[in-house]
Amino acid sequence: MILNTAEKRLARSHFPSRASKYKAGCYTTILFLVTIFLPLFAQETPPLINYPASVYKAHNQNWDICQSADDIVYSANSDGLLEHDGASWKLYPLPDGQIVRTVLYDEQTVEPAGGKVLNRHPKTEQRIYVGGFSEFGYWKKEADGQLKYYSLSKKANFPSLKTEEIWHILKTPRYIYFQSFSFIYRYDGKTLTEIKGPDNFMFLRYVKNRVLVQLIGRGLYELKDKRFEPLKGTESLSSAIVSSILPYSGNRILITTTKHGIFIWQNGVLSPWNIAISAELKRNIINRALIMTRDSSVVFGTIQNGVYVVSKNGALRYRFNKDTGLQNNTVLALEEDARQQLWIGLDQGIDMVKMSSPIIAYQTSDNPLGSTYAAAIWHGNLYVGSNKGVFVKKWLSSEPFRPVLGLEGQTWALKVIDDQLLCGHNDATYRISENSVTKISGVNGGWVFMPIRNGRDTLLLQGAYVGLHVYKKDAKGIWTYAYPVEKFAPVPIRQIARDNSGTFWLGHAYKGLFQAKLTTALDSALFWKEFKAPRELPSEFSVEVVQWLDGQVRVRSGNRFFQPDAAGNLVASSDFLKEDEDYKVRTGLDGDWFKVFMNRVEFYQPGREARNLPLTLVRNSETIIPLSGDYYFFCLDNGYALYNRKSADKHNEVTGPPVIRKVANLRNLNETFAISGNPSLPAEVRSLRVAFSIPAYGQNVQYQYRLKGLTDQWSEWTDQSFVEFTNLESRDYIFEIRSSVNDTIGTYHFSVRPYWRETLFAKILFAVVVALALAALIVYQEKRLARHRRKLIEEQEEKLRQQRLSSERRIMQIQNEKLQSEIQSKSQQLSNVAINVVRKNEILEEIRDELRQVKAEMGHQLPNIHYQKLLNSIERNVAGKDDWILFEQNFDEVHEQFFKRLRQIYPTISPSELRLAACLRMNLSTKEMAPVLGISVRGVEIKRYRLRKKLGLDNDANLAQFMMDI
Repeated sequence: MILNTAEKRLARSHFPSRASKYKAGCYTTILFLVTIFLPLFAQETPPLINYPASVYKAHNQNWDICQSADDIVYSANSDGLLEHDGASWKLYPLPDGQIVRTVLYDEQTVEPAGGKVLNRHPKTEQRIYVGGFSEFGYWKKEADGQLKYYSLSKKANFPSLKTEEIWHILKTPRYIYFQSFSFIYRYDGKTLTEIKGPDNFMFLRYVKNRVLVQLIGRGLYELKDKRFEPLKGTESLSSAIVSSILPYSGNRILITTTKHGIFIWQNGVLSPWNIAISAELKRNIINRALIMTRDSSVVFGTIQNGVYVVSKNGALRYRFNKDTGLQNNTVLALEEDARQQLWIGLDQGIDMVKMSSPIIAYQTSDNPLGSTYAAAIWHGNLYVGSNKGVFVKKWLSSEPFRPVLGLEGQTWALKVIDDQLLCGHNDATYRISENSVTKISGVNGGWVFMPIRNGRDTLLLQGAYVGLHVYKKDAKGIWTYAYPVEKFAPVPIRQIARDNSGTFWLGHAYKGLFQAKLTTALDSALFWKEFKAPRELPSEFSVEVVQWLDGQVRVRSGNRFFQPDAAGNLVASSDFLKEDEDYKVRTGLDGDWFKVFMNRVEFYQPGREARNLPLTLVRNSETIIPLSGDYYFFCLDNGYALYNRKSADKHNEVTGPPVIRKVANLRNLNETFAISGNPSLPAEVRSLRVAFSIPAYGQNVQYQYRLKGLTDQWSEWTDQSFVEFTNLESRDYIFEIRSSVNDTIGTYHFSVRPYWRETLFAKILFAVVVALALAALIVYQEKRLARHRRKLIEEQEEKLRQQRLSSERRIMQIQNEKLQSEIQSKSQQLSNVAINVVRKNEILEEIRDELRQVKAEMGHQLPNIHYQKLLNSIERNVAGKDDWILFEQNFDEVHEQFFKRLRQIYPTISPSELRLAACLRMNLSTKEMAPVLGISVRGVEIKRYRLRKKLGLDNDANLAQFMMDI
């Protein structure tokens, strides 16, 4: 405990005589372990939030608490400095692992490096000052949002610090004071000054422009520069230990002591502040105190019994201890944050009370109620129905709940109708009086009662586990059971609504929606209809029927809202917009209505802004009950909450957007980046973790986010306070984040630098290289195509040439064939000529021979002249020159200048030998040659022989073949 440790320090101080004087009394204070028994109160209090050590993952003990300008909460924990941003906790240990005893937030104005520079303004630096054993300094928030520690004590190097422990830090307009129980170290932002008092002292306080402190064994003193001057009238406090000094109304100062009560000092006069709980506070040891800014309530933190909140007039408003939800009764620290929420540092954990909340809740560690489902105020008492039965206590009192005997078990409905309190119970239906319970029917599970006007009378229609039932008043005006509604399905009816036409709309407890028209007496159904999905409504499960503000009916099915048209069919309702979250609707008084979300409720009043209430109602039985003209009753899983509908519009709700808390390299979480100023991240960082939060303490906050540049779509709602992105490209990004607390959007602009290959120069160079490569490729391709084209052309030309050659060969072949034919024809003609010559010569020779024979026979009868003339004529035509000339011409045409070649080869060849050669080329026989040559066969053979010799041919050589080859 803080007092125990402080007094141990005093025992080791430089003033042993005075320390010894108070040692016994101080240890008696610490060792006072007897807890006064207090009855279990059933007081409705502001919402209380527990933060156990298992949540913040550090030591149980929290010695001091403060809050920064950006609403971050810091706690001086035995393991170090604790930081809480509404979403997560983080521990910053001191360099040597010391216990952090005290913490203070401050903003320091820092000049730019190098002094004042033109157009460069001083910047504000956030510092969280801390103190511990032989150490004090500050944590500074760096550009990446993380804290870095700077020691002041090590630079000062005061010898006294070796044995001193800094228990308190105080800020005044001029200085920051670091205080142990023996020394004060004053810091003006640049230098430290050591101040030694005339005696050991308790905590410094800055009150009404004075620095006040109690010197142990004396009264209060005012510190002026380095001097301690007594505060007149406080001498009587010498026997007490002052735990707090607070500014009070007027020119008064409120002084609390650990065990000697509370005092008010004014103009040199000290007087006790006697309030109803003064004795109780003395017994429980006041360790801390503060005054709330909202209504000047005084909060006392005790060692033995938690926290007391009293009005400025001294009346007890709330008591928070272990029985009413506090984790521990030993209060080590108190702090009021910017939204008037009370933070309590405990010996075991941290708690937070939403003192400014318009909601007050019944909450206790031993809650007798359990989950609540119904409530009503009757005859000045609050009746609450729960899964454990019905309980009663005086309305808005701190007295304990009393169970209503006979109504143990599940209770569904409590309703005051004509000054009678009716109860729909799991077992039956009851009427509750002040001293007894009367069973009025055996109807089980009466979920809902609806009064129906019937002429001058009023009937009561009830929906229960099985069908509909009717109640009416007897002669004494007492509600009694009348009859069930006949001709209607025996199904569990949980909700009833009636439209303007008098038609009833009935919601099944689990599955189904029914429409029914009843008789005037409500004793029978004239007709009824069950709606089927998906033709008539999206889903038959979890259908809800609501009697809406305009007197009409609204039906919720499949997260959509409908209303009946004139024909009784369901059509979409335009009253409720589709939201990112599913919600249900409830109605209240005077046009009030609610949207009920999973973990919050939005309250709408005519002419006022919507208000967000951080409440989580009983799932699938979300019930909001107008208890009176002022209060709504919210049924919770553990107790209930009350809301004053006439409270102010604003309740210090979080109005800003979520903020970026940390941006880290996902592959190395120790590498962090600036959280503001549009940072440019290194090129190799392509995976990020972005942590965010909104300082909405004590709420189950949901988040949605998107990363513009990657996607324009919002994510699903999540309670995770960080998101990870991978495979980011080099570009500019805008990270947007919003929460379920309000509609504002937080943004974080950043960019990812490109790799060298992704720079503009690289892109241009790459483009140039690509262009050159493309140009080279194009040139290459063109050349390749040109070569290919040339090749194709050459191939085509070759093919054409081959075709032409083939054609020419064909033509030549045809010509050759023609020539051959002509040659054959010529040869034939030549042969014919030769044959004709031969035959002509033969004929002429026969005629010559015949003429000679005639001459011989006739003698002179044939005149010589005629004989010779005929004979000469015959001789002249045998192998005549003209025949040979014709033969030679034809032979040359057929055998292509055979004679010319033969003469060139053999110049000495004679004309008669040429004729023989021609006959040989024509392959004529010797016998056929003789008449052609005009010689005998023997003469032909002689000529052949002579020609062979001239030509130099062997006897084996074929002379005719030789001539053919020339």
